Amino acid sequence: MDQMAAANIALDVVSIILSLLPVVYLLGNHRYRQERSNRYFLGVCVSNLLMIVGDLPDWLIQDASGPLRKIVLTLSSALFYTASAFVLYFFGRYILEYLQVAGRTGKRYLAAITAVCGVQIFFALISPFSGSIFYVADDGYQRGSLFFISQLVPLFCYLLFTALVILYRKRLAWQEIVFFLLYIFVPLGGGATQMFLRGVAVVNIGVALALLFILVNIQFEHELLLKRQEKELAEQRIDMMLSQIQPHFLYNTLTTIRQLCDVDPQKAKAAIRDFSLFLRGNMDSLKSKAPIPFEQELSHVEHYLALEQQRFQERLHVVYEIAARDFSIPPLTMQPIVENAVHHGVLKREEGGTVTVKTEETSDAYLVTVSDDGVGFRPDMRPPDDGRTHIGIENVRGRLSALCGGTLTLHSEAGVGTTALLAIPKREGTP
Repeated sequence: MDQMAAANIALDVVSIILSLLPVVYLLGNHRYRQERSNRYFLGVCVSNLLMIVGDLPDWLIQDASGPLRKIVLTLSSALFYTASAFVLYFFGRYILEYLQVAGRTGKRYLAAITAVCGVQIFFALISPFSGSIFYVADDGYQRGSLFFISQLVPLFCYLLFTALVILYRKRLAWQEIVFFLLYIFVPLGGGATQMFLRGVAVVNIGVALALLFILVNIQFEHELLLKRQEKELAEQRIDMMLSQIQPHFLYNTLTTIRQLCDVDPQKAKAAIRDFSLFLRGNMDSLKSKAPIPFEQELSHVEHYLALEQQRFQERLHVVYEIAARDFSIPPLTMQPIVENAVHHGVLKREEGGTVTVKTEETSDAYLVTVSDDGVGFRPDMRPPDDGRTHIGIENVRGRLSALCGGTLTLHSEAGVGTTALLAIPKREGTP
């Protein structure tokens, strides 16, 4: 064994040790189950380990004249090229999830990554029979006539990764941009070196180090951020519940029910049912740490509006235009929006007005619109609020962003009314 082969073996062994560190971390306390991005990062690390294992026999077996050695070297080489494609595939999924790229852009990006990685896997699996990317001769591993495919695939993927980081750079801190680009350009430079100077194995150690940089500088920070967000969301859930069960609302509702008991017992029974289900919905929201089915949130709003209609009678009309239902939304998201529409919109008019709840589906997102034909407000003024309602609106924005990457926009015109638009982007796996 020459000195170059011995040095490359030593580098591969070090690379295996370094690559095991993030694997152990992600498996510890089942961190890979906590976030989908963690599972994709684990896929990158495991695939990288398999790639290095597949690379070792190339340096260990210098003489492949024996049949057993040829089989071992052939299988390990196929493993190397297959695993390297999975490294690219899982990193593509990881960065897509980390940047929260959804809709048409995300689907096209994923389709491109899957297609080119599939091409490399295909040629890696047929090369033992066709010799397209590689073949094994008596003197060891040799590059095949289509070896360039194994170089063009990573080049295409890394360029796509770079474009994605640049396109969505505003979603990243500068440190995240640096370390993502470091992961991209270290293997790219190492691959170019190995392509022209075979015998210098620097890609594996470069990728292993880049993965460690991402683990320490991105994954650790991301985990801390998620813990902070979870704490903030827990506090917001309490604020939201308390803001919706205000003493005046309880008093007014119970007064309405008492009056209905004298004049219309059947309506009183219906109001009691709506009131109990409304309270249950608020209590259940404290337990929910994730988005809930829209149907559940809609039901909660319907109970609230039914109680308000019993109280205000002909002054409050409600219209539902529900075209999309099969999606999820953070709990108590619509409640403060609807309450604003009722109390700061239509009820500011003597004659009252109409609140419309509408949903629709686009190619990229689900849209929930709450509009009213109330008094509205001028664009240069803050929406009228009582302090507590303003907190509710800000909490809606924060929870929409943190839990599903959604947004809330308000549009109002004095004397015409107000429209609140909640946009919930489609994630992977949604229709």
